[in-house]
Amino acid sequence: MIRSIKQLDEDFIYHSWLHSVKCPTRAVTTMTRFLIDHLVGNKSIVVWCPDDDENHIIGWMAYGRIEGTPLLHYMFVKKSFRGNGIGRDMLRHIYPDEKKQVLCTYWSHHLQVINARSKWNIKFLSNLLPALIHSLHSKEECRGAA
Repeated sequence: MIRSIKQLDEDFIYHSWLHSVKCPTRAVTTMTRFLIDHLVGNKSIVVWCPDDDENHIIGWMAYGRIEGTPLLHYMFVKKSFRGNGIGRDMLRHIYPDEKKQVLCTYWSHHLQVINARSKWNIKFLSNLLPALIHSLHSKEECRGAA
């Protein structure tokens, strides 16, 4: 089953994301934490779990939009469950139109291995994460000034 994030899931999501992303600088780590905080707060994360145990997380996907364009921020599936369509199911649950390109802010080794670019129509843009963080900061500043 695919369900929305629950508070109980947050520690697992933070841990699995931060430990599987290779953050080369403190700035990337800070941007990643800021983005996770934002997505958790907005509940822009879906969780894949067995139908009979909604608290057993097999995988999760963080998503969003920028200027109307679909975004895949990060996807995580436990290693022993990869290759079973779980990632595809989560992606199509949020973005059912296979023809619509989805931009990606984090390009994992696994997405490269499965050739997500041609398989799922996902495109990684290296400058997208800083642009998104800037946009989110600007929105926060506007809310704070209001």
